Amino acid sequence: MVTYIADLHEDVSYHVLEHGYQDFSTDINGRHADIPKYKRGGVKLVFAAVFSAIPTWDPRIQETLSRGYGGSTPISRSYIFRAPLQMALEHFKVYYRLARALGKDLFLVKTRGDLEYAGRDERIGFLISIEGAEVLEDPGDLELFFNLGARSLTVTWNYDNRYAASCMSKRDYGLTGEGEELVSIANDLGVILDVSHASKKTALDVASLSKMPVIASHSNYSGVHRHPRNVDDDVIEAIKATGGVVGFTLITSTIGEKPSIQSLADHVMSVWERFGPDVLAVGTDFFGIEETPEGLSDVSMLPRLFSELRSRGMGESDIRKMAWDNVVRVLESHATRWPA
Repeated sequence: MVTYIADLHEDVSYHVLEHGYQDFSTDINGRHADIPKYKRGGVKLVFAAVFSAIPTWDPRIQETLSRGYGGSTPISRSYIFRAPLQMALEHFKVYYRLARALGKDLFLVKTRGDLEYAGRDERIGFLISIEGAEVLEDPGDLELFFNLGARSLTVTWNYDNRYAASCMSKRDYGLTGEGEELVSIANDLGVILDVSHASKKTALDVASLSKMPVIASHSNYSGVHRHPRNVDDDVIEAIKATGGVVGFTLITSTIGEKPSIQSLADHVMSVWERFGPDVLAVGTDFFGIEETPEGLSDVSMLPRLFSELRSRGMGESDIRKMAWDNVVRVLESHATRWPA
């Protein structure tokens, strides 16, 4: 049976900054996650995103996002990266304050020692992940954010930036020269490179250049459902070759026309059958999504997905790999560069 679960993507600080803070130690009905739900679901490690874009109103952006995400309901909001550095600092402060206020239940994963505690400690570990390299005015800025506690970097969000083309790019130019430098710096620091939201060429460029495992933290499989945010065989093969993982996500439009536990399991089983168990992981995108698949309305329900996979013939060893072991393997390879 699954004991622990690692979630590769949750927008916790975005939720707090957008909606205000309500005691995270309390089980609030309808909230995607909180301490009681993590404990019920066996979630012991969360990649806690720093999404530094701000909401705005721009019909062009809304149209692009609506077309890209392809849901039945048009995207209702648009976002812009304005003063992302300053915004990112607010997100970091949220995570520091959560760890301080909820220290008996929550801690930040920043060192090799922290990683050793994850899964053994009763507390839930939050690993800070920057979503979108727009916060970096120079590739070398990544070292500053590393010293603040960032341990993962999503190279793009849905927009092209100075480092790489995104999944919404009209011209997929892959990594730029500065993007190649960013990959090198991330490897040196032990920052995990994340190609969710990236274009295909960007993902392949990152996987080709990186000397360490690469992840797609919250994406599904285009072989089951074509979507700009999903990854295809070439990208999965490239991620697998690095020793990395794909975190299957709850973003409804990436799952299919009728998003549910069963249709999400279709994605997982297809990748498992084609690429094996070592590339499997989970990345819900809780707090970053407005709709959830049927039967997966909050983080406490994640074990239901593994029950579905088990019923389809996936063995316990492979389920443990997807739930926990594969992510820990990726982290341990990077943590050799982290402080003790």
